[in-house]
Amino acid sequence: MKSFFSIFLLSLLFVTSSFAETINFDILLFRDKIGVATVSLETKQDGSEVYVLETKSKAKFLWINRDNYTRYEVIYKDGKLISSTHKEVENEEVKRWTNIKWDGSKYLVDSYKGKRIFTEAPVYSIVSVYFKDIRNVKRIFYEAEADFNELKKSEEPDTWEFKSSDGNKNVYHFRNGKIRAMEFHVSIATVKMIRTN
Repeated sequence: MKSFFSIFLLSLLFVTSSFAETINFDILLFRDKIGVATVSLETKQDGSEVYVLETKSKAKFLWINRDNYTRYEVIYKDGKLISSTHKEVENEEVKRWTNIKWDGSKYLVDSYKGKRIFTEAPVYSIVSVYFKDIRNVKRIFYEAEADFNELKKSEEPDTWEFKSSDGNKNVYHFRNGKIRAMEFHVSIATVKMIRTN
């Protein structure tokens, strides 16, 4: 009877537990490490997928001192976006923030740009890049700006890119279907993220 009860408890623990995966990156500016990024995906028992992306960096470049923290928390269920929060803090001040929520018929956006709605369900977004196959994706949803952008295959092997609505060029490098590195071409420099695990 004891062994049956033990097996039952172990089975229950296995069934009710969720699956989580975490990927870590170093953030580089001109080959110098200026910070770290962590991206995680947790698949819940109800099938929902919870993505969390956090970056922390600190850099001094010419006359600019920049201390940056960014956090995304995004939930997908049944292949579509359910909710998303994004916050970017620069030098202890909130620079950008965006909250998106599905209400059953439309997406409600409340952000630093104001409020609006849209109806198209995002199925692939910035956070998906880290864990989902990118090869047949044509459009990508950018949670920070709550909009869609065209995704293009680069001439470089296993590389995709898009220009976001905030004017930055984003490049994603893969190896054997897994994300290896990213480049973010911003106005004054190129910031790179290199996978460490």
